[in-house]
Amino acid sequence: MLADLQLVRWHPSAMDVLPVGGSKAQGIQALLAHLGIPPEEAVAFGDGLNDKEMLKYVGLGIAMGNSNPELLPYADFVTAHVDESGIRKGLEHAGLLPAASRA
Repeated sequence: MLADLQLVRWHPSAMDVLPVGGSKAQGIQALLAHLGIPPEEAVAFGDGLNDKEMLKYVGLGIAMGNSNPELLPYADFVTAHVDESGIRKGLEHAGLLPAASRA
């Protein structure tokens, strides 16, 4: 039974338990297929090692500035730390939000 599971540590005190071969990318793949959206048009944000497959699968994989350093090679773009408006800056980079005015 345990041979059917894989453990992915994404925090010193936490890990995901997935079926062997399972990933967040599979969930995104199913959702995009249901919505009729090609993966190349999708954007995903991640910060942990459990996000590698997801960032590789979508058209624009964005790693947070506070990401595990081992995740960065899988990202197309690295945004700011989550506490420094990283999500907003990533959405601006993706063209999904207008750039914030800098008064």
